[in-house]
Amino acid sequence: MLEKEIKILEINKEAVVERLLELWAEKTFEGFVHDVYYDFPDDDEHKMEANNRLFRLRQKGEEHIYTIKRKRKKIKKKEEINAKDEHETSITNIESFAKVLEKYWMERTREKKKHRVSYKLDGMEFDFDLYEWIPEFLEIEWPDGETIQNWVKKIGLDWFEQMLGWSRKLFKHYGIDYLNFD
Repeated sequence: MLEKEIKILEINKEAVVERLLELWAEKTFEGFVHDVYYDFPDDDEHKMEANNRLFRLRQKGEEHIYTIKRKRKKIKKKEEINAKDEHETSITNIESFAKVLEKYWMERTREKKKHRVSYKLDGMEFDFDLYEWIPEFLEIEWPDGETIQNWVKKIGLDWFEQMLGWSRKLFKHYGIDYLNFD
């Protein structure tokens, strides 16, 4: 599924949550998210990251999910929004799945942990993410960038700094070494 997203930095979470609840948003998750990324160790021809793809195992509360993403740079450049094809599937045993990946020569490349609070409103996802050493931010996901920007204005966040890109860019923005998380 094609998804588009933006990150809105250094927001006032309480005020934004209050506004979302006024608009009848529903809280769908609160807890920790642990992501582990995998890639092939060989040359750039096979590396997922070199080909604008990523493979992630995620533990979100009690749920376990594997995700494959592909960046859509042309859309990002044209529409000024982060765009990706994303396929997610629930799995029952994350440790066993990780062993299968390693059996087929994939290696853990990095990991990160964050606290997340999620809301849904008209099918749109609003995720408040908090990493250690980085101010809390809001990520909004939806298949249409124009709709995202309309909601940004409706919530009153159009004057906050927006960031396009994945978490690596966010960590760089705050001067944090992305690979040192364990």
